[in-house]
Amino acid sequence: MKRALLLLIALFSFDAVRSNLEQYNLFWKASRQAQAGHYAPAIQQYRQLLDRYPAGLLRCEASFNLACAEYAMKHYRRAAELFAALPPGDATLSKTAGYNQGNALAMEAFRSRKGPAQEALLGRALAFYRRALLDNPQNADARINYEIVLRAMQHRQPPSPAPQGGGSPDGKGQDGGGAVSQLILENARQEEARQMRKYFKPLPTKPSEQNQPDW
Repeated sequence: MKRALLLLIALFSFDAVRSNLEQYNLFWKASRQAQAGHYAPAIQQYRQLLDRYPAGLLRCEASFNLACAEYAMKHYRRAAELFAALPPGDATLSKTAGYNQGNALAMEAFRSRKGPAQEALLGRALAFYRRALLDNPQNADARINYEIVLRAMQHRQPPSPAPQGGGSPDGKGQDGGGAVSQLILENARQEEARQMRKYFKPLPTKPSEQNQPDW
């Protein structure tokens, strides 16, 4: 009886080791693809890992890297959803995922949304940056992105009425119907979009040393 119990323990231990090795191997392959800029196969391999081992050892790291790869593919809405659904287990990754969710929401707003939908996305992004700054007031990236989004939201608000007697006779202001103001606003939007592309980058999808296979 004792010998049979030992055999069962050894068998289960072997299966656990084999399962862990397979998880590390899939994670390593996906991360190597992402590091090389091959995001489509990386996404496929991360999803394969998560589908096969939904409660595996690397589910949090794989989910985070999957969201980063989707972001790199400019699938901003999907990336935001993945960052929001990050499994618990790593407090540092959870905080970074919140910041990156703000990036994804802001990029989605600037890329394809207008009107109230854009305003709502920018407002949600602003909330994530505010939370990141509360967690770490020295977070320079969060502060820069917060200011960019805040300025964008202010530009999209209706202009304040001109002081009485301060406008031109046609009531359109001193810039000839607001054309100059619109041009300045459009230039500001383009500059903000360039700044977004420059600064809004999720963390690289490099696997940490502790997640690399040890064989």
